[in-house]
Amino acid sequence: MSFVTGEKGGGLRRLLFLIGLSGKSRRERDRKTVIARMISALNVMIDELKNSSLRLMKRHKMLIQQAIVAYLKKERDRSAIYANEAAQVKNMVLRILTAEKVLEQVKLRLETMESVSNIPVLMSEAASLITAAKEYVKDIVPGMAYNMEKLVGEARSAVVETTDAVRVDSSAAIEVTPEARKLLEKIRKSVEESVKEQLPEIPLELLAGDRGSGLEVTIMNRALKARQASSRVQAVPVPKPKPRPKPRRLLSKDAIDKAVLEHIIMHGGFIDVNDVARELGVTKKEIMESLHRLREQNRIRF
Repeated sequence: MSFVTGEKGGGLRRLLFLIGLSGKSRRERDRKTVIARMISALNVMIDELKNSSLRLMKRHKMLIQQAIVAYLKKERDRSAIYANEAAQVKNMVLRILTAEKVLEQVKLRLETMESVSNIPVLMSEAASLITAAKEYVKDIVPGMAYNMEKLVGEARSAVVETTDAVRVDSSAAIEVTPEARKLLEKIRKSVEESVKEQLPEIPLELLAGDRGSGLEVTIMNRALKARQASSRVQAVPVPKPKPRPKPRRLLSKDAIDKAVLEHIIMHGGFIDVNDVARELGVTKKEIMESLHRLREQNRIRF
């Protein structure tokens, strides 16, 4: 078989193409390798961020419990120290989860890329998003920020090396596009809502130490609301089977007070008497007595 053609070097180019060594096929393989390497690095980073957020959430819970114990002992300043540290930990959780979600979006875009010809645009956007994620965690996990910076450098290089038509300045890859800003804002708001549900706001009174007053509490009592509703609406009562009573738990007054106060703090100042009584295995009367004790001790107000 002859590969000699009239065009200079044409036979060699055809041979390279047939055995898969043409410049174009090599570039495509290189691009796919870059993508696979970045996805692998992103997986490691995402797992590390998840582990960091879980550790911080456990730390937050422990600090809140320590704040409650100190608060019940009338050690307001010590309680405020724990509460303020818990607030700082919550902010760290918010930043780490935001960075995690940003990296997940970058990974998803790399995995669903339809053509390697889109690499310049995709890598430019990936570099800007990873840079934004780095800003969220650089003060919390510096090692992670360093690895993100290396990944940004790889994305920049990919932009330069895979752009055939025009040579691109590598610094252009770190510009945050309007689309990236919209995505970041959307992720941030979503994470804020999620963190708000998992880690409720710490009452200002707990953060204030001796300068604060008791925690403001909103008490929900379904039995009272039911009586008020029945006085307004005449309805035919429907008999319901009586639930089997749960076994009583023998809890000390101090243990009930601690559990009630923790529930109030973790639910943003709200307490449902029925729910807490059921959770603790005590009567509603004991919960109400606990609330009154806490009020008399200037721990709460309602």
